[in-house]
Amino acid sequence: MAPSPQDYSVTPTPYPAKSHTTSTSIKGVETVATSISFADKILITISQHGRLAHWIHVPLDISATDASLTSTPYNDQDSDDDTPPSDLLPLHHLTATTILGGMVPELGVLGQTIATQIASAVLTRDPGEKRMVVVGLGLDASMSGRKEFSELVGLVLGVL
Repeated sequence: MAPSPQDYSVTPTPYPAKSHTTSTSIKGVETVATSISFADKILITISQHGRLAHWIHVPLDISATDASLTSTPYNDQDSDDDTPPSDLLPLHHLTATTILGGMVPELGVLGQTIATQIASAVLTRDPGEKRMVVVGLGLDASMSGRKEFSELVGLVLGVL
């Protein structure tokens, strides 16, 4: 028996979905970042050479039963310490999972790290955010360095 129309709920959302795009050159490679905010997901793509080869998702809606899952290790420390501020570190309770692609090992780790950093930035901006973050990447193999990571994350922060 097919479900009746009363079994579905419709959530009104703006159409078209809110989106932002920016681009820059990283290590001489044109890099385009786009964010699209859907009612149930935040989609971020980072593309080089017009490709998307690795898809990762990070659920933000966790049901933590332990305060250690949702707190950061630096919350209780004085601001004059030499420890890094917690908003620069990815939140340790977030888990990035590859859902499609990601066959190049060094780019797989980079992709999951970038996805976790992006999801952390989303939660830092809005701690009540519950939508899933989906990240699509199409990165050149030369992007696995620390400097490139910082530039990629900075580019994405510009579209969030």
